[in-house]
Amino acid sequence: MADVSVFGLGKVGITLAACLGAAGKRVIGVDVNPGIVDALNARTFTTAEPGVNERYQSLSIDEFEATTDSTRAVAESEVSLIIVPTPSNRLGGFSLRYVLDACDQVGRGMRAKRGRHTVATVSTVLPGSSDRRLIPRLEHASGRRVGEGFGYVYNPAFIALGDVVRGFEEPDYVLLGEADAESGDTLLAVHQAMMRADRPIARMSPVEAEITKIASNTHETMRVSFANMLLSVCSEVPGADVDRITEALAHRMGRRFFRGAVPYGGPCWPRDNRALSVFMDFVGAPSRIPRTIDLFNAEHGEYVLRKILQLAPAGARVGILGLAYKPGTPIVEESFPLKLAQWLMAERRRVIGWDPLAADEVRLVTKGCVRMADTAEDCLRQSDVVVIGNPLAELAAVDWTYAGRATVVDCWRCLPAEVTSRVGSYVPLGRGPDGSVATWLERTTDGRFDLAVN
Repeated sequence: MADVSVFGLGKVGITLAACLGAAGKRVIGVDVNPGIVDALNARTFTTAEPGVNERYQSLSIDEFEATTDSTRAVAESEVSLIIVPTPSNRLGGFSLRYVLDACDQVGRGMRAKRGRHTVATVSTVLPGSSDRRLIPRLEHASGRRVGEGFGYVYNPAFIALGDVVRGFEEPDYVLLGEADAESGDTLLAVHQAMMRADRPIARMSPVEAEITKIASNTHETMRVSFANMLLSVCSEVPGADVDRITEALAHRMGRRFFRGAVPYGGPCWPRDNRALSVFMDFVGAPSRIPRTIDLFNAEHGEYVLRKILQLAPAGARVGILGLAYKPGTPIVEESFPLKLAQWLMAERRRVIGWDPLAADEVRLVTKGCVRMADTAEDCLRQSDVVVIGNPLAELAAVDWTYAGRATVVDCWRCLPAEVTSRVGSYVPLGRGPDGSVATWLERTTDGRFDLAVN
């Protein structure tokens, strides 16, 4: 019998299954796509997520097997983990249609099985989803009652694409929204098998865990936005450096996600932030904080765009290095650098992009409208203005003499001094111009500053 069945073998699901298998758990994976199931069983399936292929491909078929037979998967396991997509809907919430389908499958499997079975939802859901929709659906499909015939835990993953393995094996903490203590103990044992060291454990009710999960990403977007606010201020004030300021603040506020740069993006942060505001509106709680963060993120994107347009007149060639939503991944969903490329083209600038991982995704999403260079040097050679959209590790090996006539806009201030001396002009966002602060204030504020300090 398998120890764990994993329902949903997408990017995160297959990583979870691989980590469990590598930890010695017997795993049976379930997916509705027969092609994925066949490829996994043949060990020909591959993913760009680091550390996954070698983990699952080293497992025998007795240690990890994929199937489309959900009833068999439940019968042959003690715990079922549901990790299917929860896409945003038109109202800004999370659709549960795939999770509910998985609940039906697991519930039918429990109906045909003797003995207790524990179910955990790993997918991100709106607060209240477990109590209002998921547990009732499992009870209806199984003919059992939660806490009696089966256990339930809301057990979300705190992971980042490009580093998902570490998120499971070395998590910041484990969050267990348990319907009963026995269910929480069961899930905790699953995690302890994967984890390489003891980690903090947070145990609470399902709805508390649902709020915790979505609030975590909103807090992180708030930190990013606060640092970006400081970047815009420092970009204008003579002699100011955002990195010196955030380093000082970090002594009290911490360094995590606290670096002024480009707006946040990706498949999780924007939608989670909006979903929290939608939920707060529904329950009558003030939603100004998450809504303001979302609004500021958009405004910061416009600020960065204005700074670049000022340096690149109409018809100029603008190169963008790094078009994924962050380094180390090909994902371009809600990617600011990609949005920037599209905005610049709409403003009659010619865009050349380079990204070591995301080139094919950019071509697919933009239908070839963004021209991708084969090498970073080729991108530099063709550009009048070069924008560092992501602090790519590969930038260290780039020959920057190809940008000898270009203006380089470094949104991350990641280029060392020996590199910046080789480019035509270097503009690090977050560092103010040279000059006198007093003279600048007099010129910029038209006497209003003096009124503010009277």
